[in-house]
Amino acid sequence: MKNLFFVLLLSSMVFLLSCSTLKKQEKVLPRVAICGLAIESSTFSPAQSGVEAFRVRRGEEIFSYYPFLSPDSVDRNRAVWFPTLRGHAIPGGIVTREAYESLVNETLEMLKKNIPYDGIFFDIHGAMSVVGLDDPEGDFITRIREVVGKETIISTSMDLHGNVTWRLAENTDLITCYRLAPHEDALESKQRALENLLDRLENGKENLHTKPGFLYPFYCPAKKQVHELNPGKVCMRKLRQLLKGRE
Repeated sequence: MKNLFFVLLLSSMVFLLSCSTLKKQEKVLPRVAICGLAIESSTFSPAQSGVEAFRVRRGEEIFSYYPFLSPDSVDRNRAVWFPTLRGHAIPGGIVTREAYESLVNETLEMLKKNIPYDGIFFDIHGAMSVVGLDDPEGDFITRIREVVGKETIISTSMDLHGNVTWRLAENTDLITCYRLAPHEDALESKQRALENLLDRLENGKENLHTKPGFLYPFYCPAKKQVHELNPGKVCMRKLRQLLKGRE
């Protein structure tokens, strides 16, 4: 009887130790939200872009835009996802203030429902113009920061000719842009931005650069940006050299 008691006691201790070890080994996935508005605006156009100009995806529907976030993908299983609102419009006239405020406010309300977040994938174009607003993307990300706080890591994906204002740069932690013109690498760049975010979250926030980043003022007419022709070819090669080791 005594031996049976000790056997049961030992078995219970082994079971509890095993459960404790497994619990420690359980991987706690980061909480990541997705949001963004993308349009390349032309202020020379007399037309204006309203809400109807945007193809808006909400919630789980957002995953359909990113093949690298399909249900069976590796990246999909690296985080607990909170897709909010992602709107995309073809190039057009300046966005009405009403449309902008409507889409931004809806995004912010959706973000508020599941805070806190470890990271945010901020998917924009970077060349949006809004009536009465000088820096739409800078305004948008600043308002996101007011909701999620300073600890959340934000990774931004944008066009290579997007407007990186100081306000946008100060409120994002990682920026990734397309490297090819025409933009054959658009989805590849978005995936890179997302995976940069996940890598940072998995490796620890302390690995982020604490010093301010750098901005390279750069202007080149659109038809000269083609990555296979000069001067775009030379410029992109030099940019790759400057960025070497920073990604």
